[in-house]
Amino acid sequence: FRPNRHHPELPPRLKRYNRLIARRRAQVETTFATLKRRMRLTCIRYVGLMKASGQVLLASIAFNMRRWATIAA
Repeated sequence: FRPNRHHPELPPRLKRYNRLIARRRAQVETTFATLKRRMRLTCIRYVGLMKASGQVLLASIAFNMRRWATIAA
């Protein structure tokens, strides 16, 4: 959650919640940002659930292989 113009300060409960989930959120957001930026997965090119899920699966495999190559090197 983020503050906005009408509520410039978050309540302590939401600040604590943000702190608790920040690590997990950073991992997930980094993964999706990489898929969108490097793999150009901003839109699905295919019609149909099987073809679209195949595109996402191949992009995920490529992401994991690139990560593995970086870790292994």
